[in-house]
Amino acid sequence: MYAKVTSKRQDRVFRRTWEICCAKYGWANDPYAPDGIRYVLLRGGRMPLLRRRTVGTIEFIPYRPDNPRSTVEGPHKHRFFEEPEIRDDPSRIWEIDKLCIAEAYRRQGHFGTFLEIFYDHAASNAPRYYIALIERRLYRMLRIVFGLGIEQRGPAMEGPTAALIPVLFDVGRILADKAEVARLLREAGRSSAAAARKHRPVRSPAQKRV
Repeated sequence: MYAKVTSKRQDRVFRRTWEICCAKYGWANDPYAPDGIRYVLLRGGRMPLLRRRTVGTIEFIPYRPDNPRSTVEGPHKHRFFEEPEIRDDPSRIWEIDKLCIAEAYRRQGHFGTFLEIFYDHAASNAPRYYIALIERRLYRMLRIVFGLGIEQRGPAMEGPTAALIPVLFDVGRILADKAEVARLLREAGRSSAAAARKHRPVRSPAQKRV
């Protein structure tokens, strides 16, 4: 389950969840883009006895190669503008930033919810590609879900506690296969329902109510 961030309260929870992940893994806390579209992953809500908790975050930002506050583009990040797919049509590119799942909720089936979020965002904004710098373990999970629709572009950027992978996400290619999209959405829904039925983990500060 997920929710688009539309209130100040949801925004506070988003920031708190993301900043806890930053502190844990030593990531830089990039600025919150004023034109960014943010979502939170939720546990509970579909199950009557489970209180709704925020377990993850993701932000979508319109891509501009000359944006000095870009979270992915730059001399110390990755030169995405040199990729032919990006150079040919930069107006339909979105950056993915602040992608995380709280440590206590990983490997519990919540990752499929990202597919539902991608689909929701793509339906409203018609992106051709997403680009991102994604932590190695999350990249591997994305590859399992989306297969060849996710490509590594360039070497991993090694940090003090984790490596970031420059990624090109061919969302247009994925959404063009309607049957595959329907199958993935069904699987994501089943994964989310199964995760909601699991035993409640120990609460951490990130799991605030939305």
